[in-house]
This record gives sequence, structure tokens and C-alpha cells, in this order.
Amino acid sequence: MSKINRNNMPGFLRYWISVTEKAMIPLIIFQFIRTILFPSILDVLLLGGLIALYFSFQSKAI
Repeated sequence: MSKINRNNMPGFLRYWISVTEKAMIPLIIFQFIRTILFPSILDVLLLGGLIALYFSFQSKAI
């Protein structure tokens, strides 16, 4: 398997990946506050998924 190279992706896909990367921290903060105020299993799983996605962006896996 070859590693995904962002430079070989179409422009619109690179743009949306960049927008998603920049929006992750506010989404994580909002979801954390929501999880503290109204805890449910769905909120905890969503927060875990957002954190995992953030770290995958930071490690350039996506």
C-alpha cells in the first residue's frame, strides 16, 4: 500500500482537509463542555472520535 500524499489529492479535497483540521479544536472544546454538562455514551464516543481524528491529522496520517 502506498501512503496517502496530500499533494496528489484534488484541490477541493486538500481544501476540505485543511478546513477540517482548523475546525477540530473548537469542535473538541464544544463537545467536551457538552459531555461535562450532559453526559451520555454518545457524547463520550463522539468526543473520543474527535480526539482520535485530531491526533491523526497531527501525525499526518490523513
